[in-house]
Amino acid sequence: MTASEGSIGGAEIAVLTTAGSFAAGVGTVPRLLVADAGRAGILALLLISLAAIAWTALIARRLRRLDERNLPLALAMRAGALGRAWLLLLALFELMLAGAVIQQYTSMAAAVILPGGSRVTIGIIIGLAAFTAARHRIQGLARTVYVSFVFAALLALGAFVLLLARSEQLASVLPGPNLRAAPILRGAFDSVVLYAGITTIVTFLPAHRPAHRMPAAMVGALVLSLLDIIAYVSAVATGGPGYVLTQLWPVVAALRTLVLHSFVLNRIGLIVVLSWSAFVLTFAAVHLWAATEYTCVAIGSQKRRPMLAFVATVVALVYAAFGGPEAVIETTLRNVLTPAVVVVFLSWLLIAYLLTRRRPEVAGG
Repeated sequence: MTASEGSIGGAEIAVLTTAGSFAAGVGTVPRLLVADAGRAGILALLLISLAAIAWTALIARRLRRLDERNLPLALAMRAGALGRAWLLLLALFELMLAGAVIQQYTSMAAAVILPGGSRVTIGIIIGLAAFTAARHRIQGLARTVYVSFVFAALLALGAFVLLLARSEQLASVLPGPNLRAAPILRGAFDSVVLYAGITTIVTFLPAHRPAHRMPAAMVGALVLSLLDIIAYVSAVATGGPGYVLTQLWPVVAALRTLVLHSFVLNRIGLIVVLSWSAFVLTFAAVHLWAATEYTCVAIGSQKRRPMLAFVATVVALVYAAFGGPEAVIETTLRNVLTPAVVVVFLSWLLIAYLLTRRRPEVAGG
C-alpha cells in the first residue's frame, strides 16, 4: 500500500488542501494585488479563486477515468523514465515552495514578531517541526495538520473579525468605477501562488471511489478562497490601498494595529505568533511530505521515506537561509514562484487528459 492510499476522511482532505496553500504569499500578495489592479484587486482575487476551483473540478472529472491509484503513480508507470524525471522535478518544486514560505516567515518574524531574532534559528525550529509530520505517511500528516491548522484558522478568523469591526476604510475594498481587464488579469496571475498547494493534495487523492474525496477537496478550495479574501479585505480595509502599498507584510501590519492589552505581546498578540507559525508549519509539512512522496513514487520504493524527508527538510532550510533579503522576496514571488505554479497547474491538466483520454477501439481479430 502506498502512502497516498491511506484512509483519511473528507474533513482531513479539506484541511490538507487548505493548509497546503494558505501560507503561500498570503502576507505579501495583497500588496501585489493592489500594485497590479488597484481597487479592483478584489476582482482579481475572485477571478483566480474561481479558476482554482474550476481546475479542481476538472481534475476530479479526469480522475474518475484513471485506472491507477493516483496521477503521480499513473505517470510513473506509463511514462517510464520521462514520467519519473518529471516527478523528481516536482519534488524540487515542492521544496522551493516550502523554502520560500519559511524564508518569508523568518524574515517577517525577525523584523516584526521577534525583533533581532535569528532567522536561521527560527527557520530550523519550523523546519524540524514540519519534518516530524512530513516523515509519516499521509494518515500521520493529516492528523497533525488537521489539529494545528484548524486551531490556527480559528485564531486568525477571530483576529480578522476584530480587525474588520474597527476598520475605517472598508469601502475602499470595493472596485472603482474605471475597470480595465488587463490589470485585473495581471493581478489574478500574480496571486495564483495562493493556490499552489491544491495540486499537491488533489493529484495524490486515490482515483477509486472518489465520491467523498473530491467534494472534500472542493470544500478545501472554497475555504481557502474564503480565508484569502478575508485576509485581503482585512489588510486593505485597515488603511486603504495606499496603506497596503507602503507595507512589505500588509496582512501582518494590519493585525499589528489591534491593541489587545490582555495578550502577552501587546500590539502584535499571540494571534500572529501562534496562527502564522502554525500556518507556515503546516504548509511546510504538506510540501515536504509531497516532495518525499514524489521521490518515493519516482524510485518505486517507500523504504527510505524518513531519510528522504530529512534530506528534503535540509534542502528547504538551506533555500530559506540563502534565498535573499527581504527586498527580493516580492521579486521572487512574482518572477519565480508564480510562473512555476502556473506551469505545474497546466502540466497536471495536460497529464490528466493524456492519461485518461479514451482510445478508439481497434476492430478486427
